[in-house]
Amino acid sequence: MSKQLKKEFLENFMGNTILTIADKNYSLWPLAPWLCLKAVNMPFKEVLIRFGQSDTREKMLKYAMTGRVPALHHNGLEIWDSLAICEYIADLHPSHCLWPTTINARAKARTFAAEMHATGGSFPGAPRHIIYSLDTNVRRRTERVVPTGDVQQSINYLINRWRLLLDEFGGSGGFLFNQFTIADAMSAHLVNRFVTYDIELPDDIKNYCENLRSFTPLTQWINEAEKEDWELISAEIDVSKL
Repeated sequence: MSKQLKKEFLENFMGNTILTIADKNYSLWPLAPWLCLKAVNMPFKEVLIRFGQSDTREKMLKYAMTGRVPALHHNGLEIWDSLAICEYIADLHPSHCLWPTTINARAKARTFAAEMHATGGSFPGAPRHIIYSLDTNVRRRTERVVPTGDVQQSINYLINRWRLLLDEFGGSGGFLFNQFTIADAMSAHLVNRFVTYDIELPDDIKNYCENLRSFTPLTQWINEAEKEDWELISAEIDVSKL
């Protein structure tokens, strides 16, 4: 196939696969499906709709009835939930093993991913306390934030969850289940927050975070987030008040 024909084929193929996201620097839920699409080398067209604009919701409603992102359009099918999109990508590309292959490992990976996706409710240690206090801001670097109360409990809980999975399933690949899975995709935004706010982590968990951030698709997302030259004031939190 000539380069021109290949280009035309990819353009036509990508036209049937659209992932709608928001600012890479500030958005949370689009990251996981974006990583999964990249991990399986599935061509797609990216539509980025900026937060905080007068027509943000109007534009998002064109791609999802919720008026939120992410939203995946593929061959006439519309999916507007981050974990559901990841599941769909895994079904389309089973050879890439976005879920672990053994039933026990797969059950634990799904449990963890669902817990991260649901933000874990409101119990002490739930991930929601991190999400609501340490806003996503990929390119920002603050002085070390020393969390207290529910936020620190959530960090401790997450460290323990990651550690248990790494100890049981990690292996030499450096991911929670040795190779990249949806469980890692659902962890990525939390890893980025810990870097942004210089959260103190034990060495084994720091190694996991560094390994995930060196995963080529996540490195690409980070690089593109850092190139965005606009600010969302509501996400530029005052860390002195944390």
